[in-house]
Amino acid sequence: MKTKYEIKQLKLTHFKKYSKLNLEFSSGLNVLTGKNGVGKTSILDAIRLLVFGKVYFAATDKSCLSHGADFLRAEINIFDNEKEPHNVVVKLQHGKNKQIEHDGIKVSKLSEYIGQYLSVCVSPDDIILVNGLSKDRREFIDQAIVQFDKLYTRNLIRYTKAVKQRNALLKQFLKSGTYDKSLTNAFEKIMLETAPYIHQARVSFMKEFQSYFLKSYHEIAPEYESVYLEYDSKLSENTMEELLIQYEQTDRFSGRSNVGTHKDEVNMKLNGEDIKVFGSQGQIKSFVFALKISLFEYFANKTGRLPVLLLDDMFDKLDRSRVEKILLQLNERWGAQVFISDTDKNRIATFLTGKGEKINHIHIFEDQSITYLNV
Repeated sequence: MKTKYEIKQLKLTHFKKYSKLNLEFSSGLNVLTGKNGVGKTSILDAIRLLVFGKVYFAATDKSCLSHGADFLRAEINIFDNEKEPHNVVVKLQHGKNKQIEHDGIKVSKLSEYIGQYLSVCVSPDDIILVNGLSKDRREFIDQAIVQFDKLYTRNLIRYTKAVKQRNALLKQFLKSGTYDKSLTNAFEKIMLETAPYIHQARVSFMKEFQSYFLKSYHEIAPEYESVYLEYDSKLSENTMEELLIQYEQTDRFSGRSNVGTHKDEVNMKLNGEDIKVFGSQGQIKSFVFALKISLFEYFANKTGRLPVLLLDDMFDKLDRSRVEKILLQLNERWGAQVFISDTDKNRIATFLTGKGEKINHIHIFEDQSITYLNV
């Protein structure tokens, strides 16, 4: 039996447009409806902030502060299979670091909290996974692995900091016309210590994840379309030490670190071709949606725990029949807790009619008042 955490209550103070908000949720499908701009996505982001430690849909955590407010507070009450209650509170104040309290105990490091609860977010903006930069695709991998591998998180933090410091030093050398190898050694030592673990963890993840992705894609797209994910890293053929030696002069005269796990790429193929170049808009949307849904199933099987699934504005951006099919499969297969936003308050009721599904339907008005609608 999979461990399922259910969010029962959400409380917000000075979060985006909500000066005060208190919501009750069900264990299954929770639907947030209302016109664009009323704050549906803000509620999803508050949930993400509390279960993951960082927002997903907003630019930054601090951008969630209500206009004119100098602090925000977000809180959830969450229960596990044994009906044991848990509580998470996030406090954010201008000029101060974010505070997270889990079951009344202050979390000393965000890295130690991430993974306590699992979550998968799906947004129309996720198309950046195909159309964006390589860093966007690396971030997809990183945000997946950090939710179940603490050692990966620690190595990634150390590696990223070392690269940043090495880059600053290389830029300083380039500007001054000097170069002192002994000064970069300390940062390179950290890169040598951490890069192999990061690389191997990504290789393992991609190898395991591939089958989940193929299955999810073919559940929502034609079977004759072949898709493939290819992890591309220079560390697959060389050690980090060899690469640093090879690129020493390139790094020196460019003022930045040109090789390492921070340059890895994920190639996304459709029928053997780059989907970014040869995929239609519909194929790209299906590809990205499948990436996220397969991540849900990967987490469930990998960890034995069900993630909270957050779907923002999917009915307006994807083929309705595909979204309906996935939602029903997730509910039937896993009994997952799902949060989905929609601009049409009647659409979700129409699609669930006759299917025996019960949902918690919250409609948000333009003044941010709410009402619970029965479906």
